Amino acid sequence: MDRETPWTRIIEHKWFEFGKDENGNDIPKTIISKEYSSEWKLGDEPYYPVNDERNGELYKKYKGLADKEEKVIFGGRLGEYKYYDMDAVIASALECAKKQLT
Repeated sequence: MDRETPWTRIIEHKWFEFGKDENGNDIPKTIISKEYSSEWKLGDEPYYPVNDERNGELYKKYKGLADKEEKVIFGGRLGEYKYYDMDAVIASALECAKKQLT
């Protein structure tokens, strides 16, 4: 995202399952959706965990269960039960891979 692009993500749906007709041919028209980010506020449906005390405690419970698993690596937004911007997710994944491979 940059200053000139107000949306977070743009999706062209023909590249997913509804981009072909019944014979498997490309559909000549397309539909696009633009996703705009917004600050979460009370009453909104949270799409990602909100970094607060309640979710921090919940993460500790999940972490305790995850630590008992062998040969499984939990990471990223879901594995750490935390909201990350994508650059931080990638940095975290690289650090995790480095730790696992050394």
